[in-house]
Amino acid sequence: MRDLLEGDALHRLDTANDPVERYKALGTLEASVTLALKAERQRIALELREQGKTWREIGRLLGGVTAQRAEQISKGM
Repeated sequence: MRDLLEGDALHRLDTANDPVERYKALGTLEASVTLALKAERQRIALELREQGKTWREIGRLLGGVTAQRAEQISKGM
């Protein structure tokens, strides 16, 4: 995750003089961060499941989502 904040997209965002280029760099960075966060949520849900927690318990721990949503998160959905 930290790599995303130190990577090329952030550098382009900081150094581009052209607002359109900054906007494109922002979109690239946003997409990368979104994917990284999704993967981290999935990893957390799977770790909790490996600890023996039910989907209902995991949903509660993940901020009150349903058991079905917790299972979806574990599948990267």
